[in-house]
Amino acid sequence: MHPSTAIPLKLRFKLDVLGGPRERETLTEIVFSASVFILPLLTYLLTLSPTVYALDSAELTIAATTGGLMRATGYPLYLLLGRIWSLIPFGDMGFRMNLFSAVCGALGVWIGYRIMRRLGAGRLAAAGAAGLMAAAPIYWSLSLIAEVYTLQVVLMGIQIVLLLRWADNPTALNLSLVAGWIGLSLGHHLATVLLVPGAVLFVNGRAGRRIFLPGNLLGSAAAFLAGISIYLYLPLLYAADPVFNYAGLFDDQLVFHPVDLQSVSGMWWLVTGRAFASRMFAYQGAAFLHEALFYAGSLGRAFLFIGILPGLIGLWALLRRDRLLAGMLLLMFGLSAYFFIDYAVVDKETMFLPTYLVWAIFAGVGYQTLEDRAPAGRGRAVLHGAILGTVLIAAAVTGPAVDLSGNRAPREAAERILVSVEPEAVIFGWWETIPPIQYLQLVEGQRPDVEIVNRFLVPRKSMYLFVQREIDRRPIYIDVFPEEWTFVFKPVPAGRLFRLERIVHPDRTGVRIGGY
Repeated sequence: MHPSTAIPLKLRFKLDVLGGPRERETLTEIVFSASVFILPLLTYLLTLSPTVYALDSAELTIAATTGGLMRATGYPLYLLLGRIWSLIPFGDMGFRMNLFSAVCGALGVWIGYRIMRRLGAGRLAAAGAAGLMAAAPIYWSLSLIAEVYTLQVVLMGIQIVLLLRWADNPTALNLSLVAGWIGLSLGHHLATVLLVPGAVLFVNGRAGRRIFLPGNLLGSAAAFLAGISIYLYLPLLYAADPVFNYAGLFDDQLVFHPVDLQSVSGMWWLVTGRAFASRMFAYQGAAFLHEALFYAGSLGRAFLFIGILPGLIGLWALLRRDRLLAGMLLLMFGLSAYFFIDYAVVDKETMFLPTYLVWAIFAGVGYQTLEDRAPAGRGRAVLHGAILGTVLIAAAVTGPAVDLSGNRAPREAAERILVSVEPEAVIFGWWETIPPIQYLQLVEGQRPDVEIVNRFLVPRKSMYLFVQREIDRRPIYIDVFPEEWTFVFKPVPAGRLFRLERIVHPDRTGVRIGGY
């Protein structure tokens, strides 16, 4: 239990958060706190993907380890940290970047635990909520492959910690640390902007007019600019002419035209995600309600549904004790949930991780509220058993479902493709196919003679014109055959791909297809 169980939760909350005396941590607390990091990390290591994975994960691995460039929004902080992390001397590059996600995943759980402790939750209450977060299917699965979201949770958690620290000691320096961290976090993921209104509400409510003192304004502005200057890493990568670049398009000669990241317009196009603008705020009416219900189900599954009620109790308790703090967390939660509910992409469930951190904080406070109201002795023992039992059940259910420790399928499929295609071949494919093949070629040096093109980066008309011109000169493969090509090209099965052959029409020399 928390060392100050005898102190009412309301008083303990004020002591911890509002600048009063802090209790010195005991050895027991240090060991318990460390275990909240170590146990998830070990669990993630046991289920970690052993090599490069597919989809965005392979793309991120290639970009980080080769000094390449991602598509929008660039992710410069991830690319820089990943480049440094990739220097660790064991495992292939795919494994190393997967390990980076595992460490960030465990660190995010630990930071969540520390926030709950700071808000007055006892050790078991905080560990129980953090454990549910660690065992959430999406959170666990994203801790097993190279992805940006566990790092995003770490950055968000540290932002909340810095805000609480500033509330304890509202100096210009501490406010500058908050502003600088927000700028740096924006350099990882622009979804950080969804956290800013909550931070502004909290700071303005605590400081009032003092926020406009010159020291506060100038120091915060300078720190924010210093943090967001991480985006300068992208023009540096661009100047080096990287072998991997997803910021641009191919023409019908398969010449790649990169976005000029040394220009203001080019940087703005990449950073603001203009390529995905049509997918933002995409739903209305019944369609939005359907997506909202999907999110509600995702949140319920993440916390085994059992964690929903403690989260609601914790939110209610925080609202009663500190409306500004509760409002900040609720605004961070609500804006993050709303934006991605209204975002029309197939993998949106992965983007809700920041809301899981906030809900875990609510649940930790809720567990402690229940503990404070439970009868001493057997009543609390039963509650503690239920909290720990819920985490064990969640881990037992989730672990086998997300385990990737024996999954080498994306790599093996890519290897089979590279072995089977003819010399000087061209391969067109979508995300499921292309990034693992590019990893083998660009990171490990396999089959440099093959030209590999992600269909996301080549307009369909340009791809058609290239195939029409080059099909008699070199072998061309594609993963999904376009229906409108049916009367021009014949797809011949070749493993997971199709080798394209021209259909010869004796009565005509060419066919105009699809308006081309």
